[in-house]
Amino acid sequence: MHLWIDGQDLDQIKKSFDSVEISRSENFVSVQINKEKLLELLSFLKDKLGYKMFIDFFCMDFPVQSPRFQGVYLLFNPEKMRRVAVKCWAEGDSLPSATKLWKGIKWAEREAWDMFGVRFEGHENLVRMFMWETYQHHPLRKDFPLRGHGEVYLPPLSGEESPAHNYSPYHTALPTMEDLEITQKKRLPEKKAQIVLNWGPLHPGTHGTIWFLFDMEGEEVKECDIILGQLHRGVEKIAENITYTQFIPYTDRMDYISALCSQVAYVNAVEKHLGVEPTEKAKYIRTMMCELQRINSHLLWLGTYALDLGALTIFLYTFREREKIMDIIEGIAGIRLNSTYIRIGGVAKDLPEGALDVIEHFLNDFPQRLKEYETILTKNRVWLRRNVDVGVITREDVYSYGLTGAVARASGVPYDVRMFQPTDAYGDVDFDVPLGKVGDSYDRYLVRVEEMRQSVRIIKQCVKVLRQMEGESYINTEHPFVLPTLDQVFNSIEAMVKDFNLRIYGEKLPEGEIYLSGENPRGELGFYINSKGEGRPYRLRVRSGAFYNLQVFTELIKGRTVADAVVLLGSLDPVVGETDR
Repeated sequence: MHLWIDGQDLDQIKKSFDSVEISRSENFVSVQINKEKLLELLSFLKDKLGYKMFIDFFCMDFPVQSPRFQGVYLLFNPEKMRRVAVKCWAEGDSLPSATKLWKGIKWAEREAWDMFGVRFEGHENLVRMFMWETYQHHPLRKDFPLRGHGEVYLPPLSGEESPAHNYSPYHTALPTMEDLEITQKKRLPEKKAQIVLNWGPLHPGTHGTIWFLFDMEGEEVKECDIILGQLHRGVEKIAENITYTQFIPYTDRMDYISALCSQVAYVNAVEKHLGVEPTEKAKYIRTMMCELQRINSHLLWLGTYALDLGALTIFLYTFREREKIMDIIEGIAGIRLNSTYIRIGGVAKDLPEGALDVIEHFLNDFPQRLKEYETILTKNRVWLRRNVDVGVITREDVYSYGLTGAVARASGVPYDVRMFQPTDAYGDVDFDVPLGKVGDSYDRYLVRVEEMRQSVRIIKQCVKVLRQMEGESYINTEHPFVLPTLDQVFNSIEAMVKDFNLRIYGEKLPEGEIYLSGENPRGELGFYINSKGEGRPYRLRVRSGAFYNLQVFTELIKGRTVADAVVLLGSLDPVVGETDR
C-alpha cells in the first residue's frame, strides 16, 4: 500500500502555489516551498486537503551552502491514511513558527533551536529542549565534534602529566547549579502562582530522569513545563559516524523497555531503502518477538502504574509474568534487555529447540493471569476514582499534538502503524485495534489491557506458521549488504572478507531519503534516513512517540493536583531514553 500523498492532492498544491518543487520517490514525497509561503502551504494542507495530524518536524544541516539549514515537516491525513513532507530553507537561520497550526510542534521547534540554532519567529518561549540554557553550542550541526568541545581541563589524579595515558585532559562542559537555576527560570518566564514545585528528576513517580516544574496555587497546578536532557544520548549524532548495522544496538538503548520493537522499526527502514527482503521465517520471528515485547512493556507499565496508585499486589503479579517473557527473550536472543537480535535481512540466529513450546506454554497461562489483574482493578472503587475523567484527551488533541499509540487509540483515533503500514508478518495475521470512548486515564488502561490480549492472538498465529518453517533460513545473506552468519564467517574466506568490509565500510544505501515507522508500545517510532550513497547516513532522525505523547502532559495537568500528576504521567507511559534520545 502506498502511504504517501497522491497525485490528485499534489495537483491541487501545484494549482494553488506557483513556487513549489515536488520530489517523489517510492519511500518519500516532499513539497518544497519558500519561507514566505510556508505557513500558507501548511495551513492549506491541514484545512483544505485533510493533512491535519502533525507527525514530526526536524532540521537538516548543509554547511557548505546558503541557506545552511532546512526544515522538514511530516504530516498525516487520517482519512486517506497518507503522509506528506514539506521542506523549507531557513533563510537567515530562521523559520516562521507553526505552533498556531499544531500544538505538538512547540517542542519540535525548541529541539531544532537547541540542536541546530535555527530560530522560529513567533514562538512563545523559544528555549532549549535538552541542553541547559547557557550552553553555547548546537550539537547536531555538522561542525560540532562527535566527542563535543573539550573546554574544561581535568587534571590527572596523580597531579602530574603522564605521556603513558592516551587521553585528553580536557572534557566537555557540565552545567553548574547557576546554569540549572537559569534554565529553570527560563522554562516558566511568567510565574503565575505562589510557588514553583520541582518534581524529579530523581523522584520514583517520574519513571525516569525527568524534571517537572509546577507553578502552584495551593494544591492546584497553574502552569507546567518539563526539563528533559538528563538522559540525552545523542544517538542521531552518533548515527552519522557509524555504519547502519553498528547503529542497531543504539536503538535498544532508547526505549529499553521495548528494545526489540525499536530494532525492528529501524531495520525495516534500512531494508526498505536498500531493497533487502528478509526471509519469510525472519518476518514471523520478528512479529512474534515484537508482540512478546509489547506484552512485556505493558506489564511493566501496568505494574508500576498500579504501584504508583497504591496497588502493590498488581506490581508483584505483573512482574511474575514479565519474568517469564524475559526468560523467553533471553533464551532466543541471548540477552534479556538490550538484545540486538534483529539484523538487516533477518535475525541474528535461529529459534533454539523448544522455544515455540515454551512460548505456547506462556500463551496458555497468560490470559487467566490477565483476568486476575482485571478482577482486582477494573471495577475497584479506588482505581475508578483515581482514573475516570482524569486527563481527557480529545481527537483534536491527538491530531494537534501528534499523539500516537495507546494514547491516541484511547481517544477513539484508530491510528495503528501495524494496520495502515504493515511490515514483516503484520499483513498476514489477524488482530483488532481496541479503541476508547472518553480518552481519559481509565480508557488508556483499558486499551493497553486489551492490546495484550491482541498480542497473544498475534503470537499464536506466528507460532503456528513457524512450526511449519523448521529448517528454513532466518536471514537473507545472499544480498551483498547483509552480514553473513557466524557459521559462514568461520567456514568461508569470502564470507569473512564480506563481514570485514561491511563492518568497517558499512552498507552503501542508495542516494535518497526514506521515512518508515513502527508501532512501538509507546506509539509511532519513525526513522527518517537521508543517504548520500555512503556507508553511513548523512542524517538520521528518530521520531519518538514517547517525546510527543509526553508534551501533552503540560496541558493536561493544569487545574489539577500533584496527586493527579502521578496518574497522568503513568497513563502516558513515557520512557526517557526515547524522549531524550
